[in-house]
Amino acid sequence: MLHSRLHRPLLALFGLTLLLAVGCGVGKGTPTSGKLVLPQGVQLAETDSVEVTFFPDDPKVKRGATATVKTSDLSFTANTSETTGVLPGKYKIAVRITPYMGSPGTDKRVKALEPLNQKFEREKTPLTFDVPAGNDTVNLTIDLAKGTVTKS
Repeated sequence: MLHSRLHRPLLALFGLTLLLAVGCGVGKGTPTSGKLVLPQGVQLAETDSVEVTFFPDDPKVKRGATATVKTSDLSFTANTSETTGVLPGKYKIAVRITPYMGSPGTDKRVKALEPLNQKFEREKTPLTFDVPAGNDTVNLTIDLAKGTVTKS
């Protein structure tokens, strides 16, 4: 008898948690990928870390998205923490290049990349894009030399 009294509240709590989790979905993301174009003279090392971050510029969008850029071909695919793709809405796009700290000359490279990183940080970035709803992949070209984002 005591055993069943303890299980009922636990089952009720589990059921409520499950209902809340199902009811609080974040929506469906739009598959978003692309290429990064670097300014002339900026070269990446294979060990560099390059991240593209989509920050919501629309109060209705609750989550941003991130993408790690492949240094081999400068391609990326963006995802939120819960969805594949980017939730529909308007975004500011930040880009950050971080040299691997164990490489020779890292301090010099960090200083050389700092103006570019500052230009495209969250608060200052001129890069924006309105991600549409849908299942079709949105392919972007983020051109850091021109400071533009275009659908390709």
